Amino acid sequence: MRPLHLAAATLIGLGCSALSMSAAADEYCVPLDSGGSICGETQSNDGKEYSVFKGIQYATADRWTPSEMVTSYGPKTPATKFGPICPQPNYPGPPPAGVKQDEDCLYLNIWTPKTEENSKASHPVMVFIHGGGFISGSSSAAYPPDFPDKSTQKVLYDGTSFATEQSVVLVTLNYRLGALGFIDLGSTGTSDAQVGGNYGLQDQVAALKWVQENIAALGGDKNNVTLFGESAGAMSTGLHLLSSDQAKSDFHAAIMESNPIGYKYRTAKQGNTQATKFIKCINATIEGKTKCSDAQSDQLPPQDKITTEDIITAQKMYAGNISNVFVGLPAALPFAPIVDGSFVTAQPSEQIRHGSPKPLIFGFNKDEGVYFANLAGTALTAFEYRTLVKSLFKCSTNACPNNLMKQDRYNPAYNFSPVQMGGLIDNVDTALSDLINDFAFSCSNMFANQSSNQKPVWAYYFTQTDAIQDLDPPDNKVRTVKLNNVCAAANQWDNSCHAAELPFVFNSLPANSDPSLQKLAVKMNTAWAAFAKNHDTTGPDANWKKWEKAGSDMPLLHIFNSEDSPLKDNIYNSRDCTSWLSDWQPRSYDYNAILQAIQEATN
Repeated sequence: MRPLHLAAATLIGLGCSALSMSAAADEYCVPLDSGGSICGETQSNDGKEYSVFKGIQYATADRWTPSEMVTSYGPKTPATKFGPICPQPNYPGPPPAGVKQDEDCLYLNIWTPKTEENSKASHPVMVFIHGGGFISGSSSAAYPPDFPDKSTQKVLYDGTSFATEQSVVLVTLNYRLGALGFIDLGSTGTSDAQVGGNYGLQDQVAALKWVQENIAALGGDKNNVTLFGESAGAMSTGLHLLSSDQAKSDFHAAIMESNPIGYKYRTAKQGNTQATKFIKCINATIEGKTKCSDAQSDQLPPQDKITTEDIITAQKMYAGNISNVFVGLPAALPFAPIVDGSFVTAQPSEQIRHGSPKPLIFGFNKDEGVYFANLAGTALTAFEYRTLVKSLFKCSTNACPNNLMKQDRYNPAYNFSPVQMGGLIDNVDTALSDLINDFAFSCSNMFANQSSNQKPVWAYYFTQTDAIQDLDPPDNKVRTVKLNNVCAAANQWDNSCHAAELPFVFNSLPANSDPSLQKLAVKMNTAWAAFAKNHDTTGPDANWKKWEKAGSDMPLLHIFNSEDSPLKDNIYNSRDCTSWLSDWQPRSYDYNAILQAIQEATN
């Protein structure tokens, strides 16, 4: 374990503030049992005081080694500005203004009802893991993400409402991403086998253990911690919940927002293959090549010869054309956790069939696939799409009752209506959107089971039109590719895209939002907090029915939208989840095999 010296605690901030303060912020320093103190600020929101601590370094790590939790701090260590974010490519657009990227990026942030005048220290704790496909994102993410006027941006994962309205302590954190966070170099003798390449996951464990040791001083109850996340953050949550024992005693309930739970993670053997290929890309980068090939050396150069920029460039080389186009298809994450048999021991998609070991909320949005298909744009012709689908999926039985490509939803030759297209460019995009939506999100979550001897599970379905996404900003120079506005706020197609629920969960909508949207945000923020408080008793809401295994009856999905309109469509049937859960299966879970299939389909 490493102490954090005062000099190392000097933080570079993002210059973003989520809410205007009704009163000037006052310094608030909290002594820690392990030594030293951290100094945040007491702030006020509508007359309610709370404290916020930004940029606390919870761990340190050398490259491709396990992180070590920080155990002591200097006197009055500053914690008023967000720390650097972990290195990442500019995906899907440039980072917010003022963002610094650094390999020294293991920082967390805390919003708490506790102030110097209010010493109560038994508030429920919620720990949030951000998404981004394991290659991008940060705890200090701003939104809209690509809007040219940076002064109008807000902090998406702002904990003010949790602290002031719900009396909950919120913790957000950074973790290592991409090749720095999820590649197993153990076969080269350069990394620690105990982590198995899961450095980003191990960082999350270190953050949870930091919370266990320090959160009481900041007003939190270490015996009531809810772990939650969205997208890759939900995948991470699922791995800690279902597939790894590393943090099993450090949290007590979980929420998974838009988790593609059916995703199968690469094995240790596939991780070794990946490492070899990635090292070739590192060598190609250092040699000034534009592509990596088998001709490159598979010997990792000395660390002092590899810059952070080299790693990001090599990462882009290795990812090929998948990382920003085909996310949501089988094995299409170029860097992700590895089932190494030690740190991660099982596939969560198999474990969820047996129920959850802790109280759980899971859910997904109505139009998850639209965002990813829109990124693909005109990348695929109908012929290439058919070739790709045949390469990716197979029938797991001798005679599937329904052929995947004959279903209207996935058929690029089907004449989709404008409503069904939801603003996407063409029929191919629409079929791809439906395929991603059903395979990765809707039906894969229907694996979830619950029996009388398991912990309670609740499920939701978010159908509200987006309030934050802006995929076609006014300044076209912000993006290199002009995209449709299919996920923009109040889009005319009523799409509820991937990540659309986030500003409602955090109740971080702009102040001038429609009152009906603000009401929904309060409702969701309250439900998440209620679950953190009462997950073993009433759960998120007394009227929210517990999940049961999906079947022919209408799934027990709690609906979230501003009009409180009920679910009219049995999505388990209309999206043919029976076939997805039994007959239609991916041909491979090997990224390199999938990459080859996609390259063959699109060349």
